[in-house]
Amino acid sequence: MPSDLQPLRIGIVGAGKIAQIAELPALSAAPGITIAGVVTEHLSRATDSLLRWPIERAYETTEQMIDGAQLDALFVLTPKNRHTPFVEQGLRAGLDVFCEKPLATSLTEAQRMAALSDEVNKILMVGFNRRYAEVYQTAHEQVADRPVRFAVAQKNRPGSEYRATLENAIHMVDLLRWFCGEAIDVTGHSYAPDPYKEEGAAAMIRFDTGATGVLVAARCAGDWDERLDLYGDLTSVRVVAPDSVAVSREGQSVVTEMRPRAMGWADITTTAGFAPAVHHFLDCVRTRRTPLTNGHEAARSQELMDRVLGAVGLPQKDDEMRLAAMAR
Repeated sequence: MPSDLQPLRIGIVGAGKIAQIAELPALSAAPGITIAGVVTEHLSRATDSLLRWPIERAYETTEQMIDGAQLDALFVLTPKNRHTPFVEQGLRAGLDVFCEKPLATSLTEAQRMAALSDEVNKILMVGFNRRYAEVYQTAHEQVADRPVRFAVAQKNRPGSEYRATLENAIHMVDLLRWFCGEAIDVTGHSYAPDPYKEEGAAAMIRFDTGATGVLVAARCAGDWDERLDLYGDLTSVRVVAPDSVAVSREGQSVVTEMRPRAMGWADITTTAGFAPAVHHFLDCVRTRRTPLTNGHEAARSQELMDRVLGAVGLPQKDDEMRLAAMAR
């Protein structure tokens, strides 16, 4: 570990699938990091995590971990409907907080948490990991000084889930904002015999830059498919995530394949941007810089997501009875 690298003690709330795939591998490999504690809903999951990862100990509650583990930062990796109390708890305890996306299941809660981070002068970052993936960062560099006029963002997969568009398509909504600006008009449609478990949604978004974005989020697809197409200034950029970026300009096309660049060691933790997002947060904690996907940025993406949901006729709030049934 470099001698000038500030050591940090990290607490984890939630150790489910996303934590095992994304944040725990990144934190375990990061220099100067001690994973000081973990809190999980199920004891077996805590036990498995203690065996698999270099975690000092498990705690029964977040309060106990905050009081006893001498934390510098808290990672909130629970299901999205449980983010708010843990994020608020961490911020009020004087900790910097990393929260999985989306920041909350309602816009009001997201805005409240972003405001709270300002009030207590603590860092709040949301894990919109696609912005940190090399394919999307490469694409962003290609259009940094060129106007995007049209953008088509797709995130399709087989099988739906509870509030599927909010759960997954918010990645693409966040990317559309990053590439195109702020939305001024949203229209769209969905196919949803069950509005809380939709088969898909499509929206057209007009941005203040003059760009038009199209969002497609099908949950009735035959395979997993994530891509972003950008057009403007006689330039085309196509991202097929997480593997390639193709740029066409002035009659020439260049395709960059990410796997060969990783010398065969590419893994989803890196290529999807999970590890770079974690490292960005840790760097911001040490340097006190504002994260690229800070609380206010996350709230603005959530606001656009809310407008998309309203335009396509999907619920903008949770069904508490259904959530209770899912928790049993």
